[in-house]
Amino acid sequence: MIKECVSFDCEIALYREDYSYAKLHSLETKLEEIMSKQIWLRSGGNIVIEYTEALTVVDVNSAKNVSKKDRETLILKTNSEACKEIARQLRLRNVSGIIVVDFINMKSEESLNELISTLKNELKSDSVRCEFVEFTKLGLAHIVRKKIKPPVYEIMS
Repeated sequence: MIKECVSFDCEIALYREDYSYAKLHSLETKLEEIMSKQIWLRSGGNIVIEYTEALTVVDVNSAKNVSKKDRETLILKTNSEACKEIARQLRLRNVSGIIVVDFINMKSEESLNELISTLKNELKSDSVRCEFVEFTKLGLAHIVRKKIKPPVYEIMS
């Protein structure tokens, strides 16, 4: 059997700075963000992620995002922004199993349909099988995500 050897000419640059590599790339800050229960949204709202043995619960809050103008539009905007961040956090944290999301209650059926569409589109970008199941009568969204590896919170604790 003949084995072929390939040689590459390349230079290797070693990292030689006053700051550690972790500090240079804010790794500690990013890990704290991933482990944090509360994530702020640009709109002023926030999401809170809680893990239990049986499922993961996500609560969407308007928090600082309060305005007396067109409340339904404001709520839809906050919920839509939360959809994007929730999908991102599920991937970052490698959350799997049953995920229940308590979005801010909306009165309009149109707004609810738009939110469902946004949520489904955001979940499509996940490389792991992740799908929206339904909205319950209580207004809770059910999502399921296949387990491939343990979630970050299990690895870090």
